[in-house]
Amino acid sequence: MIQPLPLNEAKRILSLSNLDVDYSTLEDNFKHLMKLASRLTDMDVTLLNLVDSYTQWTIAQHGIQLPSMPREECVCQYTIVQDQGFEIKDLSTDTRFEQASYVKNDPKLRYYYGVPLEMSNGVNIGSLCVMNREIKILSNDKIDLLKIIAEEIVCKLKDFQKINELKNELSDAIKMQRKIAHDIRNPLAGIIGISDILIEPDEEHDQEEVLHCLKLINNSSKSILEIADNISMELFDKVSHSHSFNLEALAERINHLYLPLAKNKKLILEFTIDKSKEHIHFSKNKLLQIIGSPVSSAIKLSKPGALIKIQLGLTIQSDRNILQVQINSNDPISREISPESIVLNFTKELIESKDGTLHFEYNELEGLSYKLSIPQSG
Repeated sequence: MIQPLPLNEAKRILSLSNLDVDYSTLEDNFKHLMKLASRLTDMDVTLLNLVDSYTQWTIAQHGIQLPSMPREECVCQYTIVQDQGFEIKDLSTDTRFEQASYVKNDPKLRYYYGVPLEMSNGVNIGSLCVMNREIKILSNDKIDLLKIIAEEIVCKLKDFQKINELKNELSDAIKMQRKIAHDIRNPLAGIIGISDILIEPDEEHDQEEVLHCLKLINNSSKSILEIADNISMELFDKVSHSHSFNLEALAERINHLYLPLAKNKKLILEFTIDKSKEHIHFSKNKLLQIIGSPVSSAIKLSKPGALIKIQLGLTIQSDRNILQVQINSNDPISREISPESIVLNFTKELIESKDGTLHFEYNELEGLSYKLSIPQSG
């Protein structure tokens, strides 16, 4: 069966990337709207889903606990290609969905109505949907209420996006401040060095006042240097740790997001991190979206029972650090595999815009491998 694909899929992926949120941390921000939608429409289940190239991410829900699932198994992939809403009166009689686990098995859902979440003109990043265990008809008034709730959700998502943009701008400002503090160290150190020589007790000086002034210069310079260091460290610590990862935290977030998808396909995820570098922090900016694309691709292209290894490390350089990510699957599906896809091409372009690289390799003996090199500003 041919899967529906929006004509503006590249713009959709870009919009999701710009959103730059951790899908697993948004539940508390939307749970009251999920409950409200269920009550207003008198439906058993309400789901808030974001749909990327491989996965439907359920970021909030009411009435049931459905995990995120592969895009090809979800109904909302059809909603995001609509201008208004998408309705299925009986999922069990629709050939596209009758074999889905949530239809054949518990919770045995039947009715579906979804409203696309439009972030900009015609760019739908996901859907707000209601589902029911019994066949029902949703009235026009209730559909209008559902659309109002969807608009509120989009407004909140845009707020989150703006907050993240401001955090990134603040982080950039802190980095500039650190650079300024670093740049003033050399001239100050020079002043201190010269004054140290001039105040040596064995040196002869023509005027006692000169020695007194040089001592003052020396003490003042040291104070300025200490203040610059303190300001740099205090401001950076306050901002960077709230909007940063270390290797261990990054591995935990990736595992939390993708382990349900791996388990659903009976795959094993195994993480390895460079323990000697796990104390070093780096920016969160779009990392989950960048790394998530090849992880999703590896899951999609692997046979049940395959082992997917994810290695995380840092290369330390004088001006910046380089995040190194390698994703390997030892048992990919037995067909010709190509790295070419909208999502991976976009991910590659995004990494290259940061002066990084993404490489894809595949052979029958060693399986498939993605290697990412992502520069992190110091």
